[in-house]
Formats: sequence, C-alpha cells, structure tokens
Amino acid sequence: MSGNTASGNSTPVKSVTGRLTVNAAFLKEIKDDNRHLKELWDRLIPMLSHGETAKNHWSELIDGLACLRDQLALHFSLEEAYGYFEEAIDAAPHLSLKAEALRGEHADLFSQVRDLADAIVDVDSERMEKLEKFLARFDRFRRGFERHEEEELRLILQSFDDDIGVGD
Repeated sequence: MSGNTASGNSTPVKSVTGRLTVNAAFLKEIKDDNRHLKELWDRLIPMLSHGETAKNHWSELIDGLACLRDQLALHFSLEEAYGYFEEAIDAAPHLSLKAEALRGEHADLFSQVRDLADAIVDVDSERMEKLEKFLARFDRFRRGFERHEEEELRLILQSFDDDIGVGD
C-alpha cells in the first residue's frame, strides 16, 4: 500500500510490505547520502591507494577527508534518526542484538574518520614512511567501514526475508 497526500506536498509516503514499513522520505535521503558517499569514496580511494599518488594530491586529500568526515556524520545520523533498525527489529526481533551492535559501531567509525581528518593535516607528505603509515591507517578504516555497511545491508535484507517468508 502506498499513497500521497492530495495536495502533493512533501508529506512522507509510506509503503508497506507485510509488517515492515518503509518511509519514502527516508529512502530518498539515504539514497542521496549513499550517492554522495560513493562519489567521495570514488574520488578518495584512487588517491589514497599509493604513496606517490597521495603525495601529489595531498591538499585535495585534506579537503576530501574533511568532506568524508562530514558526510559520515550525516550518514550515521540519518540511519539513527530515521530508525530504520527499529522497523527491522520489530519485524524480526531475533536480529536485535546484531542491530544494536551495528548501531554501536557508528560512534567508533565516526571517531576514526574524525581522527583521520584531523591527523592528515599534520602528516608530512614528504616523509614517505609517515605517509605510508597514514595510508595504512586509512585503509584499515575503509575496510572496517565497508564491512560495517555490508553487515547493515545483510541485517536489513534478513529482516525483509523473514518478513515476507523467504525460505518457507
């Protein structure tokens, strides 16, 4: 079931599938956020994949990590403010421990990206050993963030599967 307001204003539209409710306004915001995140990752990762490349783009990387920090602040706040976990957990309570663990990772992941954005300013990009150490730190963060996002997606998909009876 889905609908719009008669006046066509921006009142959120809700689509219902079984017991899960998906807020259309949330979906648009999270879609825009994910697009911005992908653009940032697509821009940053090639520059951060090799020491010489990073050295040649250092000022751009300083700005890029500040943008990534800000975008991740928005990303995590959208996930928490719109409560997409709550809908999933209401439909599949056995997933609540995993959802809480994933939500708990937001603060640590944000702390890591904030520290990276702060630290890059102080790294002497002319000292290759310092630059390589920073790049390794960033790569650990990136892998942790990617794992986190994959786990969130799996949780949401599992709750939908449970909700609509996949595997019955």
